Amino acid sequence: MNLKKKIVSGLALLLTIFSAEAQVRTISLEEAVRLGVQNSKQLKLAQNKIEQAVSQLEQAKDETLPTAKISGGYSHALMLQRSFALPSSDGTDPKSMKFPFDNTLYQATLSVNQPIIAGHRYRYARESANLLIQSSKLNAETDRDEIVYNVIGAYINFYKIQQNQKIVAQNLQDVESKLAEVKKFESQGLATKNDVLRFQLEKSNIQVQEIELNNNLKVVNYNLNILLGLPENTTVQVQDVVYKLDLNDRPDVYMKQALQDRKEFSSLNYQDKLAEINVKKVHDEKLPTVGVGGNLYYINPTKALFPKGATYLAPFVVGVNASWDITGFFKNKNKLTEANLQRQEVAATRELLTDQVKMDVNRSYNQYQQSLEKIKLLNDAVVQATENERITESKFKNNLATTTDRIDAQTLLYQSRLNLELAKADATAAYYTLLKSTGHIQP
Repeated sequence: MNLKKKIVSGLALLLTIFSAEAQVRTISLEEAVRLGVQNSKQLKLAQNKIEQAVSQLEQAKDETLPTAKISGGYSHALMLQRSFALPSSDGTDPKSMKFPFDNTLYQATLSVNQPIIAGHRYRYARESANLLIQSSKLNAETDRDEIVYNVIGAYINFYKIQQNQKIVAQNLQDVESKLAEVKKFESQGLATKNDVLRFQLEKSNIQVQEIELNNNLKVVNYNLNILLGLPENTTVQVQDVVYKLDLNDRPDVYMKQALQDRKEFSSLNYQDKLAEINVKKVHDEKLPTVGVGGNLYYINPTKALFPKGATYLAPFVVGVNASWDITGFFKNKNKLTEANLQRQEVAATRELLTDQVKMDVNRSYNQYQQSLEKIKLLNDAVVQATENERITESKFKNNLATTTDRIDAQTLLYQSRLNLELAKADATAAYYTLLKSTGHIQP
């Protein structure tokens, strides 16, 4: 009984291990995008950039708070010359003074300062930090769009390999059926040994393609697991992708949408605002600064840190301080030139980006339109190849076509089916490329 239990437990353990080693998961395109975004290390890094920008904003706010400093010191002096004669102003004998050999001094200072007038530098610092936060969030959205596009591309690539496998398997099944039929004809004297060899060669070629596809699928499967954050041993199954059969919108509709919604333009807006703030900051550096402050001093020339008698000083000084760096009128000239050049650079970049976006949208639109037209032609090609294969098959059975003709017809049918499925996948990829060119990439 114990032996049976051990055997059952062992089998259960092996089954568990096998299940853990070969997890099969069917994933839709929408789920793949969700997993890719959720587990993206790049987006986690982008979130870190946003948090850094928020921290810089808080630092800019802290700059407006009063500053307080405490300092203290201890000094010990030994008077090697303890006598000192102080000359008198009326010409009489100097007045002699004696100092103790051992001298101690404690001193401490508490200083509080608050800026009152500092131009607008603190306001500009807050505005720059706020713009940096918005820019970081925008960069995170851009990164997200890029991740979505990459996940969709990887998913479609996986789908293409799976469709290729299905067609190869179907073609292999057809060739095996025809091979069995030719062998039967050979035994009846209706086919030659060469006919059998031709079909066997065709079968071997298809099996080689099958091996290559299986290897490619393993590589793409592993990469997809990494991209989606899945366990590396997961066997992925993807669903059929859906593509649009026509374009309802004109090219100018996509063009207008891209020029309005592409995030690159929003990024340039933030850069332009930052450049404008830099110009203001340079002008602001020419203005004086004013602040109020107070200092509390503790001066104790006795050996005791807290003396009992009135042998220490504790003056509290309050005042207003002002400074004006007048050299800013001369030194800031080149800074101002640089800041204005930055604004001009943003304007030139906007014009260049506009041209690039237009070309991007136009290219993506035409590629997708071409993909749809290609699908229509390939649908007709499949119908024609199917009819050609049927006619050739009939001729072969009536000794009106050779084995080569029969295999060529089969190969044409296989290739037309494969081309159609790949064209559908390419059309899907082209569709999402078009969406990405408009700034609206979604599965």
